[in-house]
Amino acid sequence: MKHAVLLLAIAGAAYLWLRYRSPGRTPSTRRPIGRHHGGRPIQGAGASADAHARELRTPLVRLATAAGIPTRAEARARRFEIGAQGERQVAAHLAPLAHEGWVLLADRALPRGEANVDLLAISPRGLVAVVDAKKYERHRLTVNGNRLLYGQQDVSGRMRGLLHEARTVSSLLSVPVVPVAAVVGPMLRGTQLRFRGIRLVPAEDTADILRGLDRHHLTTTQASRLADTARRLLPPKTGRSTGR
Repeated sequence: MKHAVLLLAIAGAAYLWLRYRSPGRTPSTRRPIGRHHGGRPIQGAGASADAHARELRTPLVRLATAAGIPTRAEARARRFEIGAQGERQVAAHLAPLAHEGWVLLADRALPRGEANVDLLAISPRGLVAVVDAKKYERHRLTVNGNRLLYGQQDVSGRMRGLLHEARTVSSLLSVPVVPVAAVVGPMLRGTQLRFRGIRLVPAEDTADILRGLDRHHLTTTQASRLADTARRLLPPKTGRSTGR
């Protein structure tokens, strides 16, 4: 009996330490994102991924991690954190567009299902782009016929979500939508890939790519109306996201 009480006390102490001191906690949803390059903060970038990571790190998972025991939940939580970091990096690169009159809405929920739009960009001329952050660490992306390759691995399926998001947003706003995959990782500046209607571009080039697309965009719908509709039909997925 005494041993059981002692074990419970140790477990409780470990949980409290992990709960309030663990470096695995991710308060990034409360941090302003994208101040550098002179841009306004884009609130909410990476919020959903951070939230998923926190949900996966239950007290038992945290105890296992502290004891050096690997778990699938912790591995998934780390992948979500990597994704959140990529989203915040892309948001930082796009933040300067807000000074140019663009509306930037991060982490927006679709009407049905669990999918979310990483970042929705609406230009003053009415160009609408769904920007999805994709983080890769080692190999470069290439297009071979109808396949998207990461090194030798076929990652074509990873683009289905972006296409679904773009089609959904296009239907909701009744305008064409440009799907853009902003690649964080080993993609050379100044290069682009086209895959099934998606533009894959280096994250650092994303703002310039959007500016170029906007210059050739024929204004058909008032940007203010598009932004109001987007805010109403695509609410924040997690917490509060704000845009200009």
